[in-house]
Order: sequence, then C-alpha cells, then structure tokens
Amino acid sequence: GFAERGGEGGVALGGGAEKEAESKRDEELRRLVVGIWTDDYQGKRTMTVRADGTARMVVELRGLKAALFASRLEFDMVWSIEGGRLKKRTTGGKPSGRVKAILKAKGDRVDELILELSKDRLLLLDADGKTKYDWRRRDK
Repeated sequence: GFAERGGEGGVALGGGAEKEAESKRDEELRRLVVGIWTDDYQGKRTMTVRADGTARMVVELRGLKAALFASRLEFDMVWSIEGGRLKKRTTGGKPSGRVKAILKAKGDRVDELILELSKDRLLLLDADGKTKYDWRRRDK
C-alpha cells in the first residue's frame, strides 16, 4: 500500500518551515527521478522509475558474476523519496531463484542519499557512506 506516501494536507509538527521546505524538495525529487537510468556498477544496470511508485532494474552481468548468477537479472521494486533519500524495496524478479538468493544475502531494502539529481544525472550514496552510484538518464 502507498498510504504512507499520501502526506498531502498533513500537519507539520515543530520546525514547520524546515519540514515544509524538505517536503517541497522531496516532491521535486520525486518528479525528477521518474524515467530510465543506466549505470555501469558491476555490469550494465538499467533502472526504469515509474511515477506510480514502482520501478524495475535490469542488470546485465559480465564475466565471473554472469557465470555465478545469470547474465541478466530483473528486479521489481517499489520506491519512495523521503528526506532527500531514495528508498527502494525489491518485491520480486527473474530468474526468481537467483533473485531470491541475492535478496537473502543482501536484503530487500536499499536506502541511498541523493547527492545530485538533475535532468540527466542521478548520483546516489550507498548506506556504507563510501560507494557512489552514478546513474545517467537515457532517452526512452
């Protein structure tokens, strides 16, 4: 359910102006993040972010990782942006056995700080505070 994303007309408690500025920024980020993004982290990744709060990531692996897992993995996700952070939760994918194994090892949730989001770049910081993911917008 996306009830928690409803937030319109909510009452801000304490630091009202600050909270309002943050929620305006989050709204802007939600608008900008929708689209198709690619990066080259551990193989080619293509992430399609939809306005309805769902997303799909296709990972094309090369070399040893491809031999270990599969040359192509698909992850279905739901996403939200709160406090300038992109939060994703994987709900399934293909091949399902491989995806389940990866989720078991790595967990199904990702929470990344948005360092930069423009019309053609999405720069995310991993929860480890070091790894950066540099996504570029791809035309449809």
